[in-house]
Amino acid sequence: MSNRNETHGQGCLDNNLDRLLELSEPAPGMPEDLKARIRSKLTEAGRESVKKTIFPSRWAVWPVAATIAAAVILIVLWYGNSSKAIAWADVQGRLNQVHTMIYSGFTKISEPTGMRITKRFKVYYRDPGLARIEEYLLDSGSGSGEEKPNKITNVRWEPGSCRGLILIPEYSRAEPYESVFLTDGPKPPFLPPVDLSSALWELMKKITADNTRPIGDRVINGISAVGFEFEVPDWAFSKLDRKVRARLWASEKDGTPLLIEGEYQDPPGQNMHAEYSDFRWNAPLDESLFDLDVPEDWSVSRTRTESAEYANAGLAPGVTLQIGPDGREPLTETDDIDRVVRGYQITHPDSDIPPDVRITIELKPEAIQRLRDYANANPKELIILDFNRQIKVVPNLKEASDTQLSFGLSLLDLPLAELEKRYFTTILERNGL
Repeated sequence: MSNRNETHGQGCLDNNLDRLLELSEPAPGMPEDLKARIRSKLTEAGRESVKKTIFPSRWAVWPVAATIAAAVILIVLWYGNSSKAIAWADVQGRLNQVHTMIYSGFTKISEPTGMRITKRFKVYYRDPGLARIEEYLLDSGSGSGEEKPNKITNVRWEPGSCRGLILIPEYSRAEPYESVFLTDGPKPPFLPPVDLSSALWELMKKITADNTRPIGDRVINGISAVGFEFEVPDWAFSKLDRKVRARLWASEKDGTPLLIEGEYQDPPGQNMHAEYSDFRWNAPLDESLFDLDVPEDWSVSRTRTESAEYANAGLAPGVTLQIGPDGREPLTETDDIDRVVRGYQITHPDSDIPPDVRITIELKPEAIQRLRDYANANPKELIILDFNRQIKVVPNLKEASDTQLSFGLSLLDLPLAELEKRYFTTILERNGL
C-alpha cells in the first residue's frame, strides 16, 4: 500500500509540476538551470510529503512547505522583476550585424533657471563610411515633417581620409572640406572608423555586464523598457578629456535599445545632458542621401585639414625650445622634450584666411609640472614659448594628457610638410599631396 500511495503521489506531483512550469514559458528565456532547480526542489518536497503520510505530524509538514514555498518564490521573483528577464547580454545581442543606423537627439546645458536645449539633430549612418547630420531649430522637433534642417553635414570616410559637405540652406552657402590623416606608426587615435555605425554599437558591446547597473523600468513611447546605467570607458573618447555617465533603456520584450541618455561636462566645464532616441538600424538608406555635390548657384568656401600622428619624432639637432614666464629665465628647455606627438594644419583655398598650423609635444613629467605649478601660482603672468629663437607664442597648458602641450607655428608661414623637413626628425609620406 505504501508503494502504491508513493507512486500515486509522485504521479500527481509530476502532473502538477509540469503545469506549474508551463507558467514560465511566456517569460523571455527563463534559464534551464533555474527550471531544473525548481523541479528538483518540488520533486524532493513531494517525496518527503509521501513519506510523512506514514508518520503524520504537523511539525514535519513545515520543512516540506518551506521547500515548496522556496520554489514558488523563484518563479514569482522571475515574473515579478521583469527587468531580470532582459540582461545586458540581451541588449548587446541586438547590436550584431548593424550596417545602417538612424536616430534623433538633442543636447541640453545646465543653467540656474534649468536645462536649456543647445542643439537638435537627426543622424543617418550607412556603412561603409557614409554619414549625414541634420540640425534643426531649437524650438522644433528634430526630423519633423513640418520643419526643414537649418544645417546639413554629409561625410564620406575612407581609410586615411574623409570628404564632407556642410550646407547652410538659409544663406545658400556650401562648405566642402577634406581631411587627411597621416602617421608613421599606429592608426591615429582620433581617426574615425569607416564602418561607423558598426563601431558605435561595438563600443556598447565592449561594455561588460559587471560595469552596468540595472536602474528599474519605465515606459517609452508606449513600450515597457528596462534601464541600465554605466560609465563610458575612457578609451571610447581616446584623448578627449571627459567622463560620460550613460543610461540605456531597452525594450523589456527583446532588449532592443530605445533611448540613450548621457551626462558629461563640456570643455569649459558646463554640465551637459544628451538624449538619443527613435533608433532604426539596417533600414534602407539611398546613397544619394549622402551626396557631396554643391548645389548650383550657392556660394562656396572650401577647407582642407591635415592631421599627422608621429610615432618617434623629435626636434631636429640644433632646434631649440624654451618655455617660461615672459622676460624671465625659462622653466623648460629643449632637453625636457620627450617627443613631438602630432601636427595639425587647416587651410582655406577659397579665401585669404591664413593657414593655421599647430603641433603637440610631450614633456618630461617634472617639466610639465613645473610649468603648471608656476601658472597656477601666478595666474596673471603670461607663459611664453620661444621656438628656435624665431617666434614667441603662448602655449596651451590645458591638454587632455598630463604631459602634453600644444602651440601654434602659423607665424612661420610654413606648411606642416615643410616644418617636418626643417625642424623634426621625421618626415611623413604624403603621396605627392
